[in-house]
Amino acid sequence: MKTIKQLREQRDQLAKEARNILDDTTDEFDQKRIDEIYAEIDSIDTRIKTEQKQLDLEARLQSENEDPDALQGNRDQQVQAQAQPGDEVRTIVFEAFLRGGEAMVDRLPQNVLADYSRQVQNAQSAETDDQGGYLVPTTFSGILLQAMAAYGGVRSVAEVRQTASGETIQWPTVDETAVLGEWLGENETATDADVTFGTKMIGAHLASSKVVAIPFALLQDAGIGDVQGMLGQLLSARLSRLTNKGYTNGDGTGKPTGIVTTAALGHTTATGLVDSFTWDDFTDLEHSVDPAYRNGASWMFHDVVLKAAKKIKDNDGRPIWVPGVTSQAPAEINGYGYTINQDMAVPEAGADSVLFGDMRKYLVRDVMDVTLYRFTDSAYTKKGQVGFLAMLRTDGKTISADNKAIKKMRQAAS
Repeated sequence: MKTIKQLREQRDQLAKEARNILDDTTDEFDQKRIDEIYAEIDSIDTRIKTEQKQLDLEARLQSENEDPDALQGNRDQQVQAQAQPGDEVRTIVFEAFLRGGEAMVDRLPQNVLADYSRQVQNAQSAETDDQGGYLVPTTFSGILLQAMAAYGGVRSVAEVRQTASGETIQWPTVDETAVLGEWLGENETATDADVTFGTKMIGAHLASSKVVAIPFALLQDAGIGDVQGMLGQLLSARLSRLTNKGYTNGDGTGKPTGIVTTAALGHTTATGLVDSFTWDDFTDLEHSVDPAYRNGASWMFHDVVLKAAKKIKDNDGRPIWVPGVTSQAPAEINGYGYTINQDMAVPEAGADSVLFGDMRKYLVRDVMDVTLYRFTDSAYTKKGQVGFLAMLRTDGKTISADNKAIKKMRQAAS
């Protein structure tokens, strides 16, 4: 069986062969070989992902059998690397809270409780929640948000800003695409042309993970060292799926305003192309975006669109989808990278199926305070479980003043 290194080397060689064929204009274009290479690359990429998952699983299994003190030391180093002032004590209290609730917190050493009480008192504010929110250390909040970004979608390519509190903020916008400078003759005075700023109001909508139930045994087992990490994975998955829908198609009422919702219409496919598109469609959408926004631009679409795009050829019969020259390099369509967003519409009559532009012009705003509730009422106790509910305040909105930075492709109505 080939190692991941060997698989990557094989993939890189195939990608280079494909690039040489596409760049060679002296010989007849070998479409059959290109299709064979791309099929092999897809197969190898799938094997690499599978092998990597297996290696990750084996590493976790091995770590469970290592010295607990050594593991705790590693975790302590990770916490210290990301911690804010006071987080070490808050992490100790938070861990106790997760495992045993307030009763276990009360059994902590008095010096820890005294230090923790002093920190909480100093951090009191009108928005501090006394039912669990104040127990959450900033490291947990940060890790949760990082995990959400790893799920991809809008958050992975948008501009992400974090604030300590949840007040509505006015985000400045400016449209300078049509403003020119001027030529001056000797001793002439420059013309006044102040920048005109606009604003976008960015709020903080409340997102809930719904209640996650965890068995008592997992929480009470001392061998389960990273309870925070386990809970963070569960919560981040739920919050990622929820918030990405809002960042994609939200209407702004109690949720973010979606990137598709506010994108300007850049191109509509020809009549009859209700669930498909051509190379011309991608090209027309690309050039509907001002060149000022095409530096660093990318595509965004559902995986169904990617599958179709891999089969599309340009007017010379060359695929518009090209894999990265190496396994670490991103694949491209018409020379631009892309992001898979499963909350975008699949191609169908009237659907907005493809985005193109500078995705950094979409702003995701997070409030760093994550509120976590712990439930031990009879509904969970009867099942030997403890319930956890996380709430996160977030918002998203396109911040391009002229609304031209991101355009969308719409499928024909019939």
